[in-house]
Amino acid sequence: MNLEQQRARAQQLCAEAGVSVLPYGNAWWLLGHGINRVVGELAGLSHCDLRRHPAFRR
Repeated sequence: MNLEQQRARAQQLCAEAGVSVLPYGNAWWLLGHGINRVVGELAGLSHCDLRRHPAFRR
C-alpha cells in the first residue's frame, strides 16, 4: 500500500469514528468526542490511535 492509499485509509477510519481531520500547519489535528490530538502524518494511523481518552477536571 503506498503513502497516498494509507492516508486515504486513515481519513476513512477517522470518518467512521466521527473524528474530524483538520490541517494544522504541516500536521493534522484530529478532533472528536474524547479525541484531541495532533499528528505529523496520517499514514499508519490505526483504530488504537483513535481511542477516546477520559477528560478530567483540574
